[in-house]
Amino acid sequence: MQSEHIKLDDVQESFEIIKQVAEQYEEKANITGKDALRFSLLAEESIRLVSSIMTEKDPIEIWFEGNSRISHICIKTETDIDENKREEFVSISSSGKNGADKTFIDDFREFITRPKKPRWSLAEYEAELMRRRAEDKFSQEAWENLERSVLANLADDIAVGVKNDNLLIIVTKDFSKSLKTVGSTRPLAFSSQIFLASNEDALEKAFLKVDKCSEELKLKNKDALRVKLLLEETIGMFEEMTDAFTALMWVEKYKNQCAIKLIGNAKIDADTKMELLSVSSTGTNTMAKGFMGKIKDIIETGILNYEAVMKLNQQYNGIPVNYAGLGVYSDLGIATNPAAFSGMMWSMQDYKHSLEEGKASDEGMLGAWDELEKSIVASVADDVIVGVDRNKVQITMIYKLKEE
Repeated sequence: MQSEHIKLDDVQESFEIIKQVAEQYEEKANITGKDALRFSLLAEESIRLVSSIMTEKDPIEIWFEGNSRISHICIKTETDIDENKREEFVSISSSGKNGADKTFIDDFREFITRPKKPRWSLAEYEAELMRRRAEDKFSQEAWENLERSVLANLADDIAVGVKNDNLLIIVTKDFSKSLKTVGSTRPLAFSSQIFLASNEDALEKAFLKVDKCSEELKLKNKDALRVKLLLEETIGMFEEMTDAFTALMWVEKYKNQCAIKLIGNAKIDADTKMELLSVSSTGTNTMAKGFMGKIKDIIETGILNYEAVMKLNQQYNGIPVNYAGLGVYSDLGIATNPAAFSGMMWSMQDYKHSLEEGKASDEGMLGAWDELEKSIVASVADDVIVGVDRNKVQITMIYKLKEE
C-alpha cells in the first residue's frame, strides 16, 4: 500500500503534516507500538537530513509505502546545485584532507553533491567504514559519528540515487521479529571482517579467520561453536558461487543474540545471467542441493530480477516446490519508480512457516521440510534474511545466545 504524497514548501512547518500522514499510513499498514514510533521518528530524521542538504527553493516530495513487514520512506526532489554550492558542501563534509570531521551525514552529502557512482547505500558505507577503521584513526571517528546517528541506528538501509538533478532517497525499515534488536540498537561488539571471493586462496584464508571472530566477541563454549558453524557454512556456500562474487562478512554481538552480516556484490554479464536463469528456473533444478544451496540459488537468480526468483523450484517426491516464493516477503519494488530500486527479501522463518503449514497436505512440501530439518544452518540460526537488490547482496543470520 502507499500513502498520499506530501509536497513540502516549508520543511519546518511540515513536520506536523508528515506526522499525521505517517500515522495514517501506520494505521492502514497495521504498524503498531514501538514499530510505529520508530517509523515516525525515522521519517522525521530523514526529512531533516534532506532539508539540511537542499536549498529552500528545491521541491521535496515524501510518501510512505509497503506493509507491516517492510516499509519505505520515499523522498523525491529536484535540485540544481552549482559549483559554488558543491564546494560549500564539500567544505562542510571535510576540512582539507583531514577526514576527522567527516560523518555519516557528510558522506551522504558528498555523494549527492559529487556522485562518483549512480547509487549510495548505508549498508555498503557501514561495511566499508568497518573495513577502514582498524587502519585509519579518522575512520574510527567517522564510525563513532555513525553510531550516534539516530537515522543510521533505525534504518535497515538508505538507498540514494542521483541522475542529473533528480534525487530519489528510499529509507527502508524491516519489521521482522528476528530483527527487532538488530534494527533498533547498535551492537555491543564487532568481530573483524572476513573477505569472501569464489577462489580457493580467498576461501582458505576466510576459513582461518573463523576462530578469531568468536574469540574477539568472547563467546562462550556452545555459542562460539554454533557461530563458527554458521560462518563456515556461509563460507562454504561461496565455493560454488560464480567467480563474479565478492563479499565482506562479520559478526555483531548484542545483549542476547549475535548477527552474522554479509554484504556482497556481483558482476555478472548478460550471458552469465541468462545461463543462471535457464538453469535456476527449471522444475528439475539440480543445482540447489541442501538449504545453503537454495540460499546460493536465490542470490544468483535474484540478481536477475524478482520474477526469476519466483520461478525457483526444486523437485521433492516428483513435485516441484517454489522454495524462493515461499519465503519472499517484500513488495516488488517502489511503485512510483520500480526501475530505481527494486529487489527482493527472503526469510528462512517465513519459508519454514509455509512448509510447516503445507507439509500435511503436500508431499512436495513434506520433502522440503525434511531437508530443512537436516540443515545445520536451519537448526542453529533463528532466522536467515537474504536481500538482493540488483547486484548487491545482503545476508543477516540471527542467532540467540544460549550462554550469556
